[in-house]
Amino acid sequence: MMSENPPRLWLMDDNVIGAGGHFLELASLLAGAANERGYSSQLAVHESFDENDSALVCDPVFRVRRMTYWSLGVDGRSRVSRNTLGEPIGGTRLERAWHRLGDPLSRRNVRPATMLQRWSEDFQRLVRQWNPQPHDRIVINTGDDFQLLALSRALSELNLAHPLTIHVILHFALYEGAEPSTRAKIYGEQVNAVLRRTNGHLVHLHATTEPLTRQLGAVGVKVTPIPYPIRPPASGDNLGDNLNQDQRSLKIVLAGMPRAEKGRGQMKALLSEIWSSHLETGDFSIAMQMPRQRWQRMIPMDLRGEYRRAMKNEGNDAANRLEIHSGDLDAESYNRFLDSADVGLFLYDPQRYVARCSGVLLEMFIRGVPVIVPKGCWLSEQLDLAGGDGVIGYSYQSIEQIPQLLRQVRREYSSIRQRAALHARKTCDLHNASNTLRVMGVPDLAAFALRAS
Repeated sequence: MMSENPPRLWLMDDNVIGAGGHFLELASLLAGAANERGYSSQLAVHESFDENDSALVCDPVFRVRRMTYWSLGVDGRSRVSRNTLGEPIGGTRLERAWHRLGDPLSRRNVRPATMLQRWSEDFQRLVRQWNPQPHDRIVINTGDDFQLLALSRALSELNLAHPLTIHVILHFALYEGAEPSTRAKIYGEQVNAVLRRTNGHLVHLHATTEPLTRQLGAVGVKVTPIPYPIRPPASGDNLGDNLNQDQRSLKIVLAGMPRAEKGRGQMKALLSEIWSSHLETGDFSIAMQMPRQRWQRMIPMDLRGEYRRAMKNEGNDAANRLEIHSGDLDAESYNRFLDSADVGLFLYDPQRYVARCSGVLLEMFIRGVPVIVPKGCWLSEQLDLAGGDGVIGYSYQSIEQIPQLLRQVRREYSSIRQRAALHARKTCDLHNASNTLRVMGVPDLAAFALRAS
């Protein structure tokens, strides 16, 4: 029998340090869906979080963040399996010796032993404070193999009246290419060892893409594939309505702060390729997010004057060819930025995104925006699922192909946009946050309570 108090769904993400960004957006969407399904929700974040305008109730408790630092996946630095104290126990004798020498040389706050201890202690403190009941659920929004070590350590030391039910969402690829790497195989062994030591608590693993599910399966880890949740656009009934067949210029949007895996190294070459042929002609304009510092490495030498003039003019050059958003955007500004897109362009590294979801791509999809993406990764797989090249966008093998693909989009824009608008509705239905929780196996207690009444 359920207690009189509503069941609770607690979200945890040590990566959340402030307003804005996909980590907080994911938590916000899952919390909203949890409320719809009859749960009260709360989010545990990094201790540096001090925003007062978040709609979520946030507990700033975690002393460490970015647990992927010591992951065995492609985004981590580890080469060996470890125990819950952070000690190297796998790999060759030489690899273990290298880590035993190198770990103490890391900054104290990112040493494996320190990170595991602190995350585990913070998790335990939260659980004891929250006093979980049988119908309550915990969701770790951004999990990985190293964080699972910390979770295992925490669970081994928790003696509670009821076992915990914990859902861990995995986002990051294990390996690049078609075959599992040695590190990926160690990843699988370490994760399965952790799942055998949960002290009676229930731990469910979920992956946000089918390719990641296949990668995990290839190293013996069983997970449930789930749709990554995306917030529907405010004008949900008008998807694709900003189509204008007579418009002179189409806006190309590169959304998100440029990082190495998101094409930072490609941006300079792209601008050189399309400035005179596509932007100066007025066929297109381009809008980008840029860091306040070190933007020079992404802007060609002969365009830096244009960039500076645009920044002096509130981010726009006089001819409206270049639009720059400097620094991080809050949620409202970011969504307006996406709403302005006519074409979504992705310079992502296909090896890093071979199994990794791009929330930005889904955000373009739900707006009915045609896209251009790299081949050989999760992004191009989404185009294939929508019908292949030319249906809602195009994929490229090399950056040199992008100018021609932009011309094709320009010629076919009306028909591509209409098909993209139809695809947007399917994307909204699949990637609804309530559907994500349903696929994860989180019961709809609101529907249960309604039937019981």
